[in-house]
Amino acid sequence: MKILLTDRTMNGHRKTYMEWLSRIPGEEFYVLAPENPGVDSTHFTEYSLSGNLKSINSYLDWIRQIKYVAKKNIVDIVHILDGDSVMRWFGIGFGSIDVPRMVITYHHFFEGRVRQISYRSMCRGESRVIVAHTEAVAKALRAYGIKNIARCEYPAFDFASIVGRDSATAKEKMGVPSKVPVIGIIGGMSSYKNIIPFLETMQNCSVNFHLLICGRTGEISEDDIRSVSEPYKDRVTLKLKYLSGDEYEEAIAASDIIYCIYGHEFNGASGPLTDGVCAKKIILSCSHGSLGAIVRENALGFTAECDDRADMLSKTERALHLVGSFHYNDAALKYRERLNPVLFQKTYKKIYEN
Repeated sequence: MKILLTDRTMNGHRKTYMEWLSRIPGEEFYVLAPENPGVDSTHFTEYSLSGNLKSINSYLDWIRQIKYVAKKNIVDIVHILDGDSVMRWFGIGFGSIDVPRMVITYHHFFEGRVRQISYRSMCRGESRVIVAHTEAVAKALRAYGIKNIARCEYPAFDFASIVGRDSATAKEKMGVPSKVPVIGIIGGMSSYKNIIPFLETMQNCSVNFHLLICGRTGEISEDDIRSVSEPYKDRVTLKLKYLSGDEYEEAIAASDIIYCIYGHEFNGASGPLTDGVCAKKIILSCSHGSLGAIVRENALGFTAECDDRADMLSKTERALHLVGSFHYNDAALKYRERLNPVLFQKTYKKIYEN
């Protein structure tokens, strides 16, 4: 079976995601993307961006490139790896892509009447299969009347590497104390992560702690973080930059608790949560959406209301008290097994072939 994988950017885990898909045994993959994830050069077409990613002309040019590659190679399936990023165009042009099937992966869920119209338009037709990484996202899509939904757990792509890292060595490398519970706030400093309210809450924490805040600044600046954490600045380690794969994994390993109390606008899979589970860390999550359901149903840690300062503080202090004595039970370990990237490949193979 010939499958065309396409994504318009390769930031974050996007390239790794595509790499694992393109290595599924028994399938022939073509790629339309800004970078080659590792397929034979004859199977790769470089996506050339013409204008801003958010412009209609750029979007339609992307559609034209998909049609060209699909027709040239007579592909059976076009797989759009990030349906979230093109929702503003309601799937315009999808119907003109002449292939037997189209697979669209959504990593998050966005509420609102306009979004609902976009989901229904993009997912229209029996030939389109929708992939959701969490049951909460799948359930929300079903509520919009979308039926052709497949579930595939977002994996820990570096499962083996993360498991092999020693926490004590990682703490030393990251410059955090070895005998104080460390909360890791890891990844891009985006506003949806609710970081500033959490840092304000930590001004009232009565339990000893240390914060490891690392990742590239964005909507939240270094000045924002330093200002709000000033009252306890001696208990904060900042590494505000783009993290290499090795640095990211060291940050996960150095943390005892992984922070994921994201805001209400977020509903989807989380890389830090997934990789934190891989390393058997306590997950401190928001109570709503996909993350709340995952943590509660699999006994991975604690959930807190993202807009309730008292609840955030209470759950954080409970997590801090349990560092060193918290262990994954059978439910948590079973969920952890589902994060193996080999299982991710097997699930997608079934989606392609069914």
